[in-house]
Amino acid sequence: MAKAQAHALRLAGTLEFLGWAFAGGDEPKQISAQSMEAATRLTLDYFWPHSRASLRQIGLSERHVNARRTLRWLAAERRNEFSREDIRCKALGRTCDAQQTQALIDALAKSGWCKEVTQEGTGAGRPARRWAVNPRLNNV
Repeated sequence: MAKAQAHALRLAGTLEFLGWAFAGGDEPKQISAQSMEAATRLTLDYFWPHSRASLRQIGLSERHVNARRTLRWLAAERRNEFSREDIRCKALGRTCDAQQTQALIDALAKSGWCKEVTQEGTGAGRPARRWAVNPRLNNV
């Protein structure tokens, strides 16, 4: 929040000089309470909520970008379940390796977007790992 206060103070100075530019007279030597209140209101009521919304939209990291990309793909394909290779190859276009994709799926499962389902083995070898998609995703 200290950064928001610093931004509000700089904005108050800008508003003070903007008012002076329109009104004329002597150059301001201090920031008025009116400019400070306007800058605080603008920072807290407009810039702060919009910056938070922007960060939610763009993602905070590549992992968040890939999670959103995966969720959009699952919703567009109306998938009820998926495998790690579905996500790695089809949703992410092979931009992640198997370990990165598994970490992504684990994060999605932890957030409640999917859950691992048990598959019965159909022969030799390990059964394929599959995840069921939360039905709410297809209702978004």
